[in-house]
Amino acid sequence: MAVRTGGERDGGTPEGRTARPAPAGAGARRRERHRQETRREILATARQIVIEQGADRLTVREIARRTEFTPSALYRYFEGGRQEILLALARGSIDRLDGYLARLRKVPSPAERIVGMGAAYLRFAREHPQEEQLLFDSVTAIEPLELEETDEALLAPESVFRLLESAFREGIADGTFRIAEKDVMVVIVSTWVFVHGLVAVERLRPLHGGVSADRVRGLIRAYVQGLGGDWAAPRTPAGAS
Repeated sequence: MAVRTGGERDGGTPEGRTARPAPAGAGARRRERHRQETRREILATARQIVIEQGADRLTVREIARRTEFTPSALYRYFEGGRQEILLALARGSIDRLDGYLARLRKVPSPAERIVGMGAAYLRFAREHPQEEQLLFDSVTAIEPLELEETDEALLAPESVFRLLESAFREGIADGTFRIAEKDVMVVIVSTWVFVHGLVAVERLRPLHGGVSADRVRGLIRAYVQGLGGDWAAPRTPAGAS
């Protein structure tokens, strides 16, 4: 079995024909098409590995084995290796999620926008469970040190992070939420942790029948409404002196 090294295939001119010079730039465009096709092939293989075994088991060596590339050749298409491939997989799932969130940008109430985001994410997870699991696995498998050096937009682009942050900041400005600046990021992350918890409950649907759309919205709304109270103030336990 031949092992591919990532180079172009040899070409030739049929006997009896004279090769015509390629138009200016045609060779570069052909090479770029070949590069993009190969990247898609690599990502499709990586995606299958993550679905079968989980993102923690994804390695450049295993991708190379399945695609018949040498490991070193894969770095010609993904210089960042495993981390870049995981980010590319996450981005693909986020692009699909964006379709569920797009219409929520027009919801005037920041609180209801957040409720809608949570409900839309759960619907995305229900209708595309492999995509949701792929997104979660890919992001959580990335090394923390790599995350510090990664553009934030790769992990939480406009469709997720910015939409959620803007809703919270609008709510803070109009008095809907009582959140200190130092707590904004904690609240954003905690909100998605809460929604991910609902997704985990949804995965147990065969055991309990799942959670209705109305119930999901009610639970998220109760959580969001709680952020309008003095939740961050220190409290003395009942009976304490």
